[in-house]
Amino acid sequence: MGLRFSKLLKSILEQQSKKKQRLSPAENLKFWCESGLDQDGFQKKLIDRKIGFGVFTTQQFSKGSFLLEYVGERITPEEAEEREKRKKRGHCYVYYFKWNGMRCIDASESFQRLGRYVNDAALDDPENNAVMKLKVVNNYPRLCLFARRNIKKGEEIRYDYGDSIENLSWRHQSLIMMQMMMTHLS
Repeated sequence: MGLRFSKLLKSILEQQSKKKQRLSPAENLKFWCESGLDQDGFQKKLIDRKIGFGVFTTQQFSKGSFLLEYVGERITPEEAEEREKRKKRGHCYVYYFKWNGMRCIDASESFQRLGRYVNDAALDDPENNAVMKLKVVNNYPRLCLFARRNIKKGEEIRYDYGDSIENLSWRHQSLIMMQMMMTHLS
């Protein structure tokens, strides 16, 4: 394990010293996915007790840049549904995707990686600045976040979770509040 870590660290340091030679988003994605680490440029911050944590940039990212990988335990859709039922309240970090059939990644126990802390923003929300894409690296599916637009230093990374509003309680609550406000105004 020590030798493998040393080689990985050496590779990362060599990569960082070559920053003048910009890597393509695909090369950058491959490097970070294979390293098992998150790239520099991000910081996890507590937003509040209701929302929890979010991921903020510590540098600028240009449109199309690879940002982070969503990492977790690979489970069957059936296992994912069972885990979601057991959670009921609280946060659920299961992501469903299609690759040779339906697949799931449960990031509930992936505390060291930042991808699980990226919050939701509807596609039409101006705060939505990232998009999740399925990429295959060495015949292995990876869920990767890319910048939808140029992202400034200090911005929170947010993407559309893509689920129905009924499954996203915070969106559902916002819709109910908006409907109540419209009712009182009419």
